[in-house]
Amino acid sequence: MPYGDGISSIQRTFLSLKIHVLSWLILRFKQARITISDEEKALLVQGIIDSALKLMERIITDKSAKNRAISWSKSHKQSRIAITSDTILFNVFANVQQLPARPRDFRINLSEDEDEKKIGDPELSDVLTSMVFDFCVLENNRDRFPFLKGRRKSYLAEENRGRNSYYEPSIIKEVIDEVLRDPEAIKTIDDALIGAEITYKFLKYSFEAGLYQSKENEKAFLNTYKPAIMKYGQAYKTKEELNESWLYVKHTSREKLKSLAKAHAHNLIQQFKGDGKNVLYVVAGLIIYLNKAYESR
Repeated sequence: MPYGDGISSIQRTFLSLKIHVLSWLILRFKQARITISDEEKALLVQGIIDSALKLMERIITDKSAKNRAISWSKSHKQSRIAITSDTILFNVFANVQQLPARPRDFRINLSEDEDEKKIGDPELSDVLTSMVFDFCVLENNRDRFPFLKGRRKSYLAEENRGRNSYYEPSIIKEVIDEVLRDPEAIKTIDDALIGAEITYKFLKYSFEAGLYQSKENEKAFLNTYKPAIMKYGQAYKTKEELNESWLYVKHTSREKLKSLAKAHAHNLIQQFKGDGKNVLYVVAGLIIYLNKAYESR
C-alpha cells in the first residue's frame, strides 16, 4: 500500500511501460478491444522484462529480508485500509474481480474477516481512488452502470442504490493484459526471467522475508498473504495443521530459515523449468507483496 513518500514500485513498473506505449496510445482512441501490432507487442514484452528485472534488483538491495518482514508487520501496513487495498489490488491483477464493477461489487470479493467486510464507504472510496491514481490499473466512470440484459451476474451486488459510479480496467492494464494473452509473449518473458540470476536471488529473498514474518508475527503474516490464500487455498486442511506448521517455523533458528528459503527458491526454479509454469505471474505477485513495505524506512 503506497501511503509513504514518493512513488511505489508498482507505479514505477507502469511508468516504465508507459514509455513504450505512450506514442501508440496518443494516436488511438480507446476501443472495445485493444489491438496491438507485433512490433508494439515486442516493445511491450521487452518493457515488462526490463521492469521486472529492475524491480527485483531494487527490492532485494533496498533492505534486508528481515527488515522488510518487520516493515510488513507495522501497524499502518496492517490497517483496515492497507489490508483491503492489498486484497483489491490482488483481485484486480489476478482477475478475481470482474470488471466493470461498482464500489459495492468490490465488497463481494473481500475477506469475511472484520477488517475488510466492515470497511466504510469513504475508506473503500479512498482505496479505489488509489487503484486509479497510484497503481494505474482502474479508471473511474461516472455514467450509469452498463447492466447487461438477462439474469444478474453473480459478481454484482444485489443493492442498486447509490450514485452513478463504476470502475473499469485502465488503458494501460488492457494493453498489458492483451500482451499476456499471447502464449509466445509469455514464453519469451518466462525464458528471460528463468535465465536471469536475479530471479533466484529474488525468490530466495521473498521466501526468507515470508518465513521470518511468520516466525515473528503470525497474524500479520496471514494478513499479508490473505488474498493469495483466498484464491489458491492453503496447504493446510484445518486451523490446527496451520498452527502446527507455524509453531515449527516459530521455533526455527534464523540460519535454518535462510536454508529453507534457499531450498524453496531452488525447488521453485526447477519446477518452473520442468513444468513450464508462468514465472511472470509468480514474480509479479511477489513484487506486489514486497512492495507493501517499500516506502517504509
